[in-house]
Amino acid sequence: MADTQLARQLNAFTQWKQRQRKTLTQLTPWLKQQGLYTAEAHHAIERSHQALGDDKITVAVAGEYSRGKTELINALFFSDFGRRLLPTDAGRTTMCPTEIFQDSAAEPYLRLLPIETRHQDASLHSLRQDLSNWITQPLQLDDPAALEAQLREITASRRVPLDEAVRLGLYRAEAAEQVPHQDELVEIPKWRLAQINFRHPLLARGLRILDTPGLNAVGNEPELTYEMLPDAQAVLFVLGADTGVTRSDLEMWQQFVKRPGSQRRRGLMVVLNKTDTLWDELRPQQEVIASIDRQCREVARVLDVGYHQIFAASAHKALLARIRGDRPLEQRSAIEQVEKHLSDAMVHNRRDLIMNEYTETVCGALETLEGIVSTRHKRASKQLDSLGGLSGQSETAIAHMLRETQRDKQRYQLSVEAYRDSRISFQRHGETLVEALNLNTLDSVIEQARQQMSGAWTTHGLREAMRILFDDINQRMETVSAQTQSMRRLLRTIYRRFHTDHDFSPLQPAMFSIVKYQVELGLLHQEADVFRSSARTVMTEQHFVIRRYFRTIISRVRKVFRSAREDALQWLNHALDPLTLEVKEHRGAIAQKITDLKDASQSRKTIHQRILALQRDSQRLSGQLSSLRNVRQALANQALPDAQGKVQPQLVSNQLRGS
Repeated sequence: MADTQLARQLNAFTQWKQRQRKTLTQLTPWLKQQGLYTAEAHHAIERSHQALGDDKITVAVAGEYSRGKTELINALFFSDFGRRLLPTDAGRTTMCPTEIFQDSAAEPYLRLLPIETRHQDASLHSLRQDLSNWITQPLQLDDPAALEAQLREITASRRVPLDEAVRLGLYRAEAAEQVPHQDELVEIPKWRLAQINFRHPLLARGLRILDTPGLNAVGNEPELTYEMLPDAQAVLFVLGADTGVTRSDLEMWQQFVKRPGSQRRRGLMVVLNKTDTLWDELRPQQEVIASIDRQCREVARVLDVGYHQIFAASAHKALLARIRGDRPLEQRSAIEQVEKHLSDAMVHNRRDLIMNEYTETVCGALETLEGIVSTRHKRASKQLDSLGGLSGQSETAIAHMLRETQRDKQRYQLSVEAYRDSRISFQRHGETLVEALNLNTLDSVIEQARQQMSGAWTTHGLREAMRILFDDINQRMETVSAQTQSMRRLLRTIYRRFHTDHDFSPLQPAMFSIVKYQVELGLLHQEADVFRSSARTVMTEQHFVIRRYFRTIISRVRKVFRSAREDALQWLNHALDPLTLEVKEHRGAIAQKITDLKDASQSRKTIHQRILALQRDSQRLSGQLSSLRNVRQALANQALPDAQGKVQPQLVSNQLRGS
């Protein structure tokens, strides 16, 4: 494999994940050994392990037909194959969405999903799991000509009667009635989806490529638009320098690629391809460069994105140069600028997702443990000071201290009873919160909306049913938000009371926030508005609109609710765990102080032994604090290794072998 920017970044990312996994692998047994393996820590570490074990990094390439998308894929990822891997002959273009990946558990294959599966009332997700629907061919990797012929199948189309195209949802009945010759055959894709399992070093590192066809095909498969494209770490939107931004380019960009907030996404790139059509040997080189730059600025203006997101390149010349080893031509093709930004975006987006969604949760659990250990250390220090002062005290003074401590125990017991009442109140609030996220009641609302949509005779009625559905969904999330705010205030009050009344360390309880789920639903709502208001929805058979809507946007709504409910339950079950532990340990400390005072009145030797034990505990707790801080520092380190695999030294590895 060529030492490309992408290969180097994927190597560095793999090493970074290995470093994170090693730290977590060492952390779990150490926490168990130290008696610090809480439910919160267990949950956070397990989720982080799962995220680090997911090697998939997806690049989606989108754009209208004949913009050179497939050639760009060949140039960026498969130039070391020595020839074109994916077909790009004149007059032929990718007709169906194509996924390219490496499944090491299976021999290389081409898998094709017939277009007739659109008759089935099944989602693309479920069809991808059921191999009985697919046609699978082993790839003939040892015969380049045969391999080329096999892969050419993804460009296949077929001609069918007009009414068949209507039944497949590829043509609207009302529009078909206006066609002069009803017996006319129309061209449709032969396949609905293609999968290529191919052995390649980049794919072996988890890279997955999604090659999408033009506007019509993308619009006909909303699952592709609303699930597969958003899940990609990078999206390349490809334009042709020979055409500029056409009306269909702009429609595809606005409806399917430019998502709410996407301008700020590092992984969204616009590639102005085929710049070699602007190369003119009769014009000065600087004039050609200036012309391309002006076109890039115009593209940025029309698409309403930053100029830094526009990359001019020639995929055709780049592939030719890399196959021939023509370095000057490769530099002129400008493919390296595309590759550099793409590799940075892919790797950093995936790393940031892991850090923000999972690693921060582990670090939060470690901070909670630091608070617990810090309180233990503080308590041990106070006990040492107290025991050290007993040596000069009279029997009368010690007896007085014993009575005071016993009264402290009684007062503390009242606080514990109040804590139990607060805990019950917190749990009752939690039941209301969880009920608002109940998937069964949500499904009832969704089913009512589906029936209303099915009964709607007009486009307006259909859109109105969709709007009502989202209004209900948003209202449910508002209820969850209000309940969460109330519970967060109660939780802070409970923790603050023990900090103030009994000098507990200021523990920071884990907090559940509904905001990110509200943001996700807000973005889905905007997508739903675009979906129900688009001309494409109007021009599609109504039953297809309803089925597609529920398979895509509504299924994602359910995922948001499911994730929110799981996180809410986790928080509800464990938010008070650190304080519960502190309450128990403080009660034990009071009991121990009473024992120490009783022993002091009988034997000074026993007190000396107790002081030695507390000193050992204090040292052990100091070691635990250092280890926890070092682990947190190591996990928070986002730096990727350099070309030699070197990174900032970590402080954690020796500490975790035992304190």
